[in-house]
Amino acid sequence: MRARSPRAPARGSARAGRGRQAQELIRRAARIRLVLLDVDGVLTDGRIWYGPEGEALKAFDVKDGHGIVLLRDRVEFGVISGRPGAASRKRLEELRVKHLVFGERDKLAGYGQLAHLGVPDDQVAYMGDDVNDVPLLARVGLSACPADARPEVLAAVHFVARAPGGRGAVRELCDLLLAAKDGPQHG
Repeated sequence: MRARSPRAPARGSARAGRGRQAQELIRRAARIRLVLLDVDGVLTDGRIWYGPEGEALKAFDVKDGHGIVLLRDRVEFGVISGRPGAASRKRLEELRVKHLVFGERDKLAGYGQLAHLGVPDDQVAYMGDDVNDVPLLARVGLSACPADARPEVLAAVHFVARAPGGRGAVRELCDLLLAAKDGPQHG
């Protein structure tokens, strides 16, 4: 059974179903060693502003960044983005995100570029928001998306954040992973 989030309506018995979904989500989260994120629509709200010289500008949420900071000593972080990385690179370097794959719309191909890390699929979490993310979301051990993801993505993931992309969704994923790693079975 795929748990969309601890708040997702349970199928079948309301209380027992929700409890099992939450337990399965925590079990998945406790195994994670590598967190991969999309940029546009996940770390940002998906909007791109262009400055007077044609430079692309993006806004990143400080809460998402703080979630990464809280978790980055416990797991590796990476990005797989379909767009070139010039506008995002500075923020990701500031957050010490180590593994950067830019300009790769085929997210499975981007994931393949990180195979040298040797992390098994079931120990990888990925947060994406659009249809090109679905194949990778189906492959990893913990799939997640922001609240405003495409319907195809919402239907395909283990965890749906309450917050939209670029407005705290990544922080919610980080909080879930921290709670799982600090839970009674791990602390």
